Amino acid sequence: MIKLFPVPSELENLLKDRRFGVISEKLYQYPELVDDLVGFLDTTNSGTQVGILTVLGRFGFDHPELVYPHVEAIMKVLDKNSSLKSDVACALGNLVFNSYEKSAEVMPMLKELFHDEDSFLRQDAAAAIGNIGFKFPQLVQDEIEGLKAMLNSQVEDERETGAQALGKIGINSPEIIEDSFPLLVQVLEHAKEASCGGIISAFGALGYNYPEMVKEQIPRLIGYLHSSNPVAVKNAVMALGIIGMTQPDLIEPAIPDLQRLAEHPDREIRLNAMVAISKSDNS
Repeated sequence: MIKLFPVPSELENLLKDRRFGVISEKLYQYPELVDDLVGFLDTTNSGTQVGILTVLGRFGFDHPELVYPHVEAIMKVLDKNSSLKSDVACALGNLVFNSYEKSAEVMPMLKELFHDEDSFLRQDAAAAIGNIGFKFPQLVQDEIEGLKAMLNSQVEDERETGAQALGKIGINSPEIIEDSFPLLVQVLEHAKEASCGGIISAFGALGYNYPEMVKEQIPRLIGYLHSSNPVAVKNAVMALGIIGMTQPDLIEPAIPDLQRLAEHPDREIRLNAMVAISKSDNS
């Protein structure tokens, strides 16, 4: 059966009905639709714009090269509707982080949003900055102190967002967050399991480079192996595996759980657990 490429009018009807899930499916089926979808960003309907930005952010995360040509158009949405700052920040953070050029292009806007008075907007900008800093820490260097300041915020979500962003940056640049480790520990103690993945991952990077620093946190990481949240489990497995590459003795108490997870139905958890065990055995 030949797949029929959706015409713009069909896409317009789906947008009017707010069937963004269907639009996302069709976008993965027909990547050429991205041009038409971006064209509908000129709509005056804020709800529709938010839906489009969400779809573009998710699709751009998987296929950034197809959305890169539209980064400028996405940023221009704010010229007509400043209330979409958070949605634009989230979309850009998901789709530019693999490109130095595009990340550098959007950083001035993200910096401005990061210093906004609105806490929610600062959080969205911080998350996007964390995504960019994961691969290009030099581009976010000026905002590191601001992210660290979030760890002392009286607002729980701000603390977690700052920790998450620093955690992502610290995965490849542990020296940047070395001095923040005590505060990251404090945030992790109270963090929701659904939003602690970046912090847990950072513990792995820190443990690889500074094993004595994370030694006392190994039981906590092992505890996440029993989490009901798959993201927490995946990141804990990876963190322990990374630590075990250079310090197999530190993760020895985790081996029984890692062996259990090596038979987990989730393919990613299963493979990461097998890798963690093999790295530890070979060290």
